Amino acid sequence: MEFLLIGEAKLKIIMTEEESVRYKLNSLGTECNTAEGRRAFWQVLDMAKSEVGFDPAGDKVLIQFYPLKSGGCEVFVTKLGILPESSARLVSKSDKVSMLSRKKSYYSFDGVGELVGAISALKRTLGGFSPRADVYSSDNGKYYLSIEEYGKGGESLEFPSILEFGKSIGTDLQLYVNEHFDKLTDGDALLMFGSKPTPDGPS
Repeated sequence: MEFLLIGEAKLKIIMTEEESVRYKLNSLGTECNTAEGRRAFWQVLDMAKSEVGFDPAGDKVLIQFYPLKSGGCEVFVTKLGILPESSARLVSKSDKVSMLSRKKSYYSFDGVGELVGAISALKRTLGGFSPRADVYSSDNGKYYLSIEEYGKGGESLEFPSILEFGKSIGTDLQLYVNEHFDKLTDGDALLMFGSKPTPDGPS
């Protein structure tokens, strides 16, 4: 896979046929209309961040897909957040475009059992994919989970199973969690917290 920066807002990705299949792309176009496809493609974007510094986190992202005769594909990724509004509108009208978004969402849980239950249910639906997530604890025994969620066209809720165990919290409380509660993980909450709840923290 090859990553080429085209200015601050645009990235070109060249994939072989094998890579396009692995990351849920094929000769018919993007598969980013499904949650699994979006998560797979964000893995590609995370690699681009590591290799060439292209970081789409927090932006709406437009994906333009062009199949190659070799069986692979070229994919152009444009961050709309730093484009002039007029340019962003023109780009978004392309019939070869899928729009993705990524944001960090926060959830609260009444205890560690509910937190671990949510993470266990989530892991069963993700396969080998592990989005960045963190756990925070408060003095009153509550726990909080922040997790990157992926969506299409601004709709970012991808993990409804979390709501069976906890509840979503608003922006003001998110800021309070970040500033005042103890952070127990470093982006690896889904690996640190296992399926068996314990009163002392990760299992």
